[in-house]
Amino acid sequence: MTTQTPTIGVLGTGAIAVALATMFARAGHEVRAGGPYEQVVAESTVVIPTVLGVEGAVQQLRPWRGRLGGKILVDITNPFTGGHVDFVGPWATGNTADLAVAFPEARLVGAFKNVWWEGFDGTPDPSVQDIHVISDDLEAKRTFLGLCAATPFTCVDGGGLDQARRVERMALRGVGSAGVFAEAHPAAA
Repeated sequence: MTTQTPTIGVLGTGAIAVALATMFARAGHEVRAGGPYEQVVAESTVVIPTVLGVEGAVQQLRPWRGRLGGKILVDITNPFTGGHVDFVGPWATGNTADLAVAFPEARLVGAFKNVWWEGFDGTPDPSVQDIHVISDDLEAKRTFLGLCAATPFTCVDGGGLDQARRVERMALRGVGSAGVFAEAHPAAA
């Protein structure tokens, strides 16, 4: 049996996209980044959109919906308000769960939810104990955890998509927040 080596596609051109692509390349993985996005999606088995919020990810990925079937789609977004003091939308769900509904043909994984963008500069934030990786697709989660093994981060199994909101709250509560601490929302306590 031949096992395909995953190719990681990073969508975006900003600081987080460049940092993630660089981090995974340094870890020895084949990485596609930049554009055109259609080509990056087509050539990748793991796709990481680096946009603000789940709405941005849905908008960015919608044109390539048919090409996401069977691919691991990694959600790194958090549903924060502009001031990063609260969540947008209901407390019952999380961005990764919302993306799973929007792209049911993809294999959703949530990761890097409890680290701010400054933590991707190559030096892990000392306040980040672990990066919690969540998914209902156990094989996709294991694959992504394996891809993260050679990165500067310690990634652990954070449970299923039902844990999305809990993991996303970690950043707002100061758990791995690169020095940015906010008051906990009363509903999070």
